[in-house]
Amino acid sequence: MKKIYLLAVIALISQMSFGAELFVRVSRMGTHVATAYNQTQTNSTNIFRFYDLPAGNTYLQISDQQYGNSVYTGSLNIGWNQRVVAEIDMFGVFKIVQTMNINSSNWYTSGETPVYNPNPSCPNGPYPGGPYPGNGGGSYNGANDPAFQQLLKMLEDESFDSNRMEMAKSYADKTQLSAQQIAEMNKTFGYDSSKLEWAKYAYGKCYDPQNYFLLKSTFDFESSYSALEDYIAGQ
Repeated sequence: MKKIYLLAVIALISQMSFGAELFVRVSRMGTHVATAYNQTQTNSTNIFRFYDLPAGNTYLQISDQQYGNSVYTGSLNIGWNQRVVAEIDMFGVFKIVQTMNINSSNWYTSGETPVYNPNPSCPNGPYPGGPYPGNGGGSYNGANDPAFQQLLKMLEDESFDSNRMEMAKSYADKTQLSAQQIAEMNKTFGYDSSKLEWAKYAYGKCYDPQNYFLLKSTFDFESSYSALEDYIAGQ
């Protein structure tokens, strides 16, 4: 009886121990400070990864580092051995992108099983570095997404760069883009002046600006890419 009681206590402690994870992306300009439970992070990518959180209700606060104002304050429930991936848009609206089980075999490797994925067209999540190495592996840049491929076809079918620009900007205003997606869209423009305009506009919509070098090959003239580099340096 004592042995059974001891095993029950151990199981209960395990359920209450640290085994939850939270990945959150802040989709707004600027640098932010994120606090989850008793962990605080800040970085220029606005993508925060919290490990070893206690299972259960987790407090989350996001603040603008420069101005100190709160962007989001709230809490969410994360189960034992679960990872929650979420994003906060420019208006401070919190949205869960995916929840998955983390079936750890030891402390440095894990197999991950998706539990909830409200966006099946992005099974690996639009995050630099691919935060789901056990769920497809590698980085997800969205370039092969069927909906994005349809957009490219529509851009290519347009007769004038002005129409392409309007369509491309409208699309960018509604989502975040990878550098690869921006590069693919840049290829559809006929003139370097249009390509440069689009590349500048899309830079603020890019979630992996460190890969913006991918746009270099999309320009016909070196001077156009140099102008883009000068623009980025001034941001």
